[in-house]
Amino acid sequence: MWSHQNLQLMLCTALSCVSSAAGLVLVFGYEGRDVTVSCPYDPGYERYQKYLCNSSCGYSDFLIRSSQENTTKYSVYDDKTTRVVTVTISDLHFDDTGKYWCGVTRAGKDIYTEVQLEVKADRCCDTVNNIQGNEDGSVTISCPYDSQSVNKLKFFCRGNRPSTCLQQAVITSSNTQDGRFRLSDDRKSGIFTVTISSLTLKDSGSYLCGVQRNSGFDVFTAVELEVKEKGEQNASREKELEDLPPSITTEVYQHQSRTVKTIISTTPPASEEQAKAPLSSAAGSIRVFGYEGGDVNVSCPYDRGFEGHQKYLCNHDCRYADVLITTSQGSSGKYSIHDDKTTRIFTVTISDLRLDDAGKYWCGVTRIGRDISIERELEVKPDRCCDTVNQTQSTEEGSVTISCPYDSQSVNKLKFFCRGNRPSTCLQQAVITSSNTQDGRFRLSDDRKSGIFTVTISSLTLKDSGSYLCGVQRNSGFDVFTAVQLEVKEWCCAKSKNMSGVMERSVTFQCPYAPQHHNDTMFLCKGDGASNCTDMMGQSRFVLSNVSSSSFSVTVTKLEAGDAGTYWCGSGPEANVGNFTRFHLSVDATLHQLPHPAFYALFALAAGLLLMVTLVLVKVYKNKCHKTLRERKVSR
Repeated sequence: MWSHQNLQLMLCTALSCVSSAAGLVLVFGYEGRDVTVSCPYDPGYERYQKYLCNSSCGYSDFLIRSSQENTTKYSVYDDKTTRVVTVTISDLHFDDTGKYWCGVTRAGKDIYTEVQLEVKADRCCDTVNNIQGNEDGSVTISCPYDSQSVNKLKFFCRGNRPSTCLQQAVITSSNTQDGRFRLSDDRKSGIFTVTISSLTLKDSGSYLCGVQRNSGFDVFTAVELEVKEKGEQNASREKELEDLPPSITTEVYQHQSRTVKTIISTTPPASEEQAKAPLSSAAGSIRVFGYEGGDVNVSCPYDRGFEGHQKYLCNHDCRYADVLITTSQGSSGKYSIHDDKTTRIFTVTISDLRLDDAGKYWCGVTRIGRDISIERELEVKPDRCCDTVNQTQSTEEGSVTISCPYDSQSVNKLKFFCRGNRPSTCLQQAVITSSNTQDGRFRLSDDRKSGIFTVTISSLTLKDSGSYLCGVQRNSGFDVFTAVQLEVKEWCCAKSKNMSGVMERSVTFQCPYAPQHHNDTMFLCKGDGASNCTDMMGQSRFVLSNVSSSSFSVTVTKLEAGDAGTYWCGSGPEANVGNFTRFHLSVDATLHQLPHPAFYALFALAAGLLLMVTLVLVKVYKNKCHKTLRERKVSR
């Protein structure tokens, strides 16, 4: 079938053979990211082959077909339930910009939908508003928008990448208060503002104000925030150094062949607590969370002026043997360290976490007098979920809806759904999230009143069986999960029949269906599975007849050896397996040489000669009989 279609396309000039099924579809994507091209099609074409092409849609212009395997650049999925074929184009480049066509193969003219793709750089913006704030204070950032965006979603994120801003937003106009962030929208003035309270030095950096568009690229304005250190702190630190007792001295010692300068008290500490924490604390304890077998990053901010000082991570009493890694080492097996002097944050990565890694750690900055430390509490848990697993079943080609409950505190949190049972990678590998509620066969709905979000998977296959996790993102701590085990059962209800035919002869399929599907699409397709079989109704040798309220017939004329195989016929939604009948057709080739025209000529000649001989014999016999009778009469 495809060789015929390709020949037909090559004979067409430009796109003169295109009949448009819909208007222009505009698609927008960012350089280096992925984009999804969704093309709906009309009822009755569920079984037809679909494809994406560009240029003049000649033979060499086909990019991906629904019948072929996905490639690195292109992947395709045909959702026959919603009648939408989706092509994902990965790793976008500027030269991907241009005109494409979604095609549906049919006899005569293929049906096309025109697609226009625009690609732009994933950065923003030419103009950046510079804002300043003070440590421990607050700052209000103004984000103007035009009059057409009054009712659009507004959002605010960190960084300058438009492609991920909405997904990683710290606050939106649908969730106006989240921790230190508050969003207010003044629709009369066309400005929404974001207030950040309890500022820290780590809040310094780039931010984007975003306004969501129903179509096209979202609109952004860029902000650069600088949080200044409190002036009083410097004086306080000077006084702290002056107040240090003379019993505090500096000692240099060797740690794993590298020199580490630390502060050791030569006078016994006043209490047991002081013995366990010989460093001065720069901040309260902050909890860090990681999964067994994975990695965790311990981030440690420090004050201006200490960029050139050595940093380290230690545990227990932070004595000589308790120092785990220093900036002069860089990395050492389980631990690695990086000091970003621009942001004034050094980060220690602890690899291959074990449950016994849980406990207290200190980020240290070496200085004369007493080192500065920040306490960190590390919690480690197994990377598996959960003690209770909800069992769900469905049928091949059908659909299933999975319910995921959550608590009242998680109403405005991001929900997500992933395959497997590893919490550590679930959000990163999510197949659907509450910020992207439709993706191919997956659809997510969130009922905030009942505290349940549901995920529907359509056009199920046996490969969909397995473990899944429903996740709710936490701002701090471990995300919350519930586990689901899905079992997709093989066909159980479709009727199955064996048929045989002879080459060059005809065979008829009798296809019953439920009366309520009388007005639905009737189909006959060929293939091992009902979800990926090839539609045969458009071929000239397949003739529809005897259509009634509960059945129809399809006659295949002039059978060929290639007609042997598995067929599916019925009427109605494909998710309803009871509407299908499965046929296994075999074609007998033993009589293939008999119906040759020469055989018929010979047969006719032989029959004629036989008839003539019979007539002559009959006449001779009669004459002989008459002669015998006359002789008897004479003798009398």
